[in-house]
Amino acid sequence: MGQQVTFGQRLRELRKAKNLTQRQLADRVAARLQKEGRSFDFTYLSKIENDKTEPPSVALITELAHVLDADPNELITLAGKVPPGLQKTLKESEPARAFFRSAFDRDLTEEDWNRLLQELKRTKKAGENPPKSGD
Repeated sequence: MGQQVTFGQRLRELRKAKNLTQRQLADRVAARLQKEGRSFDFTYLSKIENDKTEPPSVALITELAHVLDADPNELITLAGKVPPGLQKTLKESEPARAFFRSAFDRDLTEEDWNRLLQELKRTKKAGENPPKSGD
């Protein structure tokens, strides 16, 4: 099994794919944050990319993802944080909490999680195309 990419490594990959320097990315994010009276600079970005500091807040990760045209949920998850939609669902839905606890308590392997994901996708597709009456 290969080593998992860190949040910082993935952020660097995304930045380089956009042909941005650390300073350029930091300036773009800072411009977005300025409206809220917050700042962001390339020295902090460098520390993040080199895993010299903990990943930033979900709000800052979301801004980085926006500037990089990246999936914020991927970055939030890599940062070891809970995406807001999942957090809201787990807070509001007892069946969602029970499902997650049940799966988690079984100490699933990566293969088990993949099988569960495939089953969920099959179930979702079947629900989208219910049989017609008389079938």
